[in-house]
Amino acid sequence: MVELFLYLFLAICLALLLWGLNRSDRIYQYPFLMGAIFVSFLLPQAFALINNPGVVSKLALERVLLMSCLCAAMCWLGYQHKINTRLLKKLYIPLNERRLFKAGIILTIIGYIFRILLLRTNIQVGENSNWTGPATIYIFFAQVVEIAFAIFMLAVVKKPKFANVTAAIIAGYPIFVSAFLEGRRQNTFTFLIIIGISLLYVRRLLPPKLVVMILIIIGIFIIPLVGMLREEFWLAIVSGNLQNINLQSGFAKIIEGEILELRNAAILIEAAVKNNQYGYGTGFWDRIIFQYVPGQIVGLDFKNSLQFNWTSFDLSSLFGYSIPRGSTVTGIGDSFLEFGYFGCLIFACIAYFFKHLWISSVYQRSIFSQILYAGLISPTLVGVTHGIGRFIQEAIFQFIFVSWVAYYSKIKDKSSTFLNHSHSEIIEE
Repeated sequence: MVELFLYLFLAICLALLLWGLNRSDRIYQYPFLMGAIFVSFLLPQAFALINNPGVVSKLALERVLLMSCLCAAMCWLGYQHKINTRLLKKLYIPLNERRLFKAGIILTIIGYIFRILLLRTNIQVGENSNWTGPATIYIFFAQVVEIAFAIFMLAVVKKPKFANVTAAIIAGYPIFVSAFLEGRRQNTFTFLIIIGISLLYVRRLLPPKLVVMILIIIGIFIIPLVGMLREEFWLAIVSGNLQNINLQSGFAKIIEGEILELRNAAILIEAAVKNNQYGYGTGFWDRIIFQYVPGQIVGLDFKNSLQFNWTSFDLSSLFGYSIPRGSTVTGIGDSFLEFGYFGCLIFACIAYFFKHLWISSVYQRSIFSQILYAGLISPTLVGVTHGIGRFIQEAIFQFIFVSWVAYYSKIKDKSSTFLNHSHSEIIEE
């Protein structure tokens, strides 16, 4: 059954990619993006885990591969459900572009203030490798520059005036530094995706399919390599010292299977089944509390009292295993922890929402949806690599600040401007 589930997983991932390559505009849509991250991140780990299961039993291996198949399949199935016109209408929020530009300036100022505070702070790290203390608050607000960058990039592509270009450079600089000087993979993708999707929204420009496929293949090698080298990778690229980069080293480390996120997922799945204990959504609630309730202000005891911790298993006692420092549990692992195999439906729900967001941003040209879509793509991918809980944390962040932007910038009467497309009209376009 292990090989059957492995090849089924491979087939589903390839089907997602083929679905996207069938039409150029699908490369920014949820099923294709999920197929790309499954292929570049999880699929190599699946092969490695089979070759080097470690403490993972055969049954646990079958379970994690089956769950991977279900989650990947839901990324497509959830996207096939017919659209809800009421949801589309709510997503269409006409914005005043002058006030939108001002909102971007406000977010940029906030982002820079908290980035400066962060640079002047001694960062404290907890036992789980997560930041603690004031730095968590500073980094939270510093990230609003990503939303500002999306606002300004849309303005630049639409009207490349000096003010727009200058604002985009200022807002994009911290993201650029984090991406290419500090080697942060998520920031790298965020920076590139905002630029790319802005070109799609305004100019309808898309990268060639061949380039996209080459990037996915390269990503299989680059993703683990950047994680290993961080800023050294980009410094070698810029300086031309390519001989210092061994593209196969990162991939080889994955294939060796010493540290695998998918192994973490398999162990957690086995723990949940063995103890018949699931979170039923409380694990996601705990992540929200961890992210949005400042222990420095309300007190750690009060913050801890708000959390359930139903799935905090003692893996050392159960399996003689501990999750390696700095590794993750993946969206496969934490979605199963909450709802068992039914956790795969979370991917279907996300796909369903992304379909509406795509239609609203591309066909109805809702600037609100365009900014939100650009901001949510990266969290959806992190939802696979790090966990659905992480996606929820970042999605809430995007909803809070993009909603504020919409509230500040919206045009009061939107009834006359809403494009009430039917599903058939959208497909025909």
